[in-house]
Parts: sequence; C-alpha cells; structure tokens
Amino acid sequence: MKLKYWITAARIHTLPLSFSGITLSFFISQSRKNVSLISYILCVITALLLQILANFSNDYGDSITGVDNYKRIGPKRTIQCGLISLSEMKKAIFIFSVLSFFSGFFLLCETLLWKNIFIFFIYFIGIFICIYSSIRYSIGSRPYGYITGMGDLFVMIFFGIFSVEGSYFLYTHTLCMDIFFLSLSIGFLNVGVLNINNMRDLDNDYENGKYTMSVWLGIKYAKLYHTFVILISIFLGGFFIFLNQNSVYQWIFFIFIAIFLILHIQKIILIKEKKLFNLELKKLVILTFLHELSIGIGFIN
Repeated sequence: MKLKYWITAARIHTLPLSFSGITLSFFISQSRKNVSLISYILCVITALLLQILANFSNDYGDSITGVDNYKRIGPKRTIQCGLISLSEMKKAIFIFSVLSFFSGFFLLCETLLWKNIFIFFIYFIGIFICIYSSIRYSIGSRPYGYITGMGDLFVMIFFGIFSVEGSYFLYTHTLCMDIFFLSLSIGFLNVGVLNINNMRDLDNDYENGKYTMSVWLGIKYAKLYHTFVILISIFLGGFFIFLNQNSVYQWIFFIFIAIFLILHIQKIILIKEKKLFNLELKKLVILTFLHELSIGIGFIN
C-alpha cells in the first residue's frame, strides 16, 4: 500500500517543527489582541504543506545526487529503498507546490487583503520564495543545503523568524522586538536539529559533495557549534520570559525544559558512535516542541 510510504516520505516526526512556532505566536497574539482562529488554521496548513514539500524535495534531491546511499546512517529514504519512484515523487513535489501556494494565498486573503495592499504584495512574493526555497534545499545544479552554512541560515529564517515573527505579524499586523528575540530562540533550536542530522551523516555528506557546517567544522567543533546554538536559544528564551513574565509558572516550565536541553548537550558531546545521534535528534525535536508549547501556554488567560 503506497499510503504508508508517502507518510514515511513526509517524515511525520519533523512536522511539529513547522507548526509549533506558529502556534506559539498565536498564543502570544491572542493574549494581546483578538486573533481569528481561521487565520491560525490556515497558517498551520500552509506551514505543514511547505514542510512536507521540503521533505519530499529532500528525498528526491538526495537520491539524485547520491547522498542517500547504503553508507548513510540516518533512516532509509523512500526513493533510496525503491518504495516511491522518482517520477512519482516529482509529481508529488508539483502537487504540494500548488497546494502550498493556494493555502498561502487564502491565508493572505484572510489576514491582509484590503487591510494593507503593500504588505499583502510582499507576503505574496514571500509565498513563492518559501516554495522555491523548500525545493531548492536539495534540488538543482547547486542546492543551497549543500553549501556551508546556507542550510543553517535558511532554517533560522524559515523555522525561526518567518514562523514566529512572520505569523505574529499576520495575526496582529504589528512587529515587536521581543517576538524577534523569541523567533531567534526558536530558530537556534531548529538549527540544532539540522546540525544533529548533519553530524550523523558527516562522512557520507563529505564524500558526496554536501558541505554542511558539520563537514566544514569537523565532528569536534560541530559539537561545540551545537552547544553554542542551544545555549544561545536558552538565553534568548529566558530573556523573552523576563520581558513578558506573567507568573512564576512560566519560569518553572522554562527551567524544566532548559535542564533537559543542557542534558541533551552533554549527551551530544559524549557521543562516539554516529548512529546514536538519531536518538538525540528525536529528543531535540520533542524538546523544541515542548519549549515552544510551554512558553505559549504561559500566555493563555
């Protein structure tokens, strides 16, 4: 049955990263202004479609370049295993590109149309940029995910700044510096997720011309880089709570998650076998989701 293969290709375990930042900004926005639930739902749908599009494109692109091979330590991909053909995946990429566009367009019509035409136009162009970037991470003559630092930068932009600050603006039509700090905190955690993935497959990526930050730094300094991005995320998250503290429970939730993030750093530093990165990757996805959820819940009145 093909459906289970498509579910595998969509990488369900990564999807919380795409909508948790949007949910976080919704909770904060709702505490400051009455926000349309329809806007939030359309935001989530658009983010999920774009994330699935990126995952399908990554499956397709890494198969074409040979990065997905028998040496790869991470989970086997559907094209690599022959479960989905290249032509089928190419059609799926086209379909999800179209779905992402229409979902994003309906979102903009709901939140911006007739309210600010100039901003509407900017976001409209942004839809195409998001779709293009989701595909170009792994596909093309020179995919940016294969260029040192570019993958990390775009993850910061799309999963941090766009996800939190961008959706906050759609909800409230305002920009806030404290939300920007929070978006960086979330972005750094997502960069950490990508970095674990890249540390795990460092050797195979290097052999196949995928020059990630981990390849450039080497495993020792990639671990230090990982430590840096997680600690910066914790600091920025704490700074946001300091600026917006409503109750002691916000600090309790934050410190609880921060402790687990520090324990995660310790585990990363001590890892010797690269296959053990898989477990820490899943842990960090969960911790990122819980971090965002706990901050957001603190704003529910």
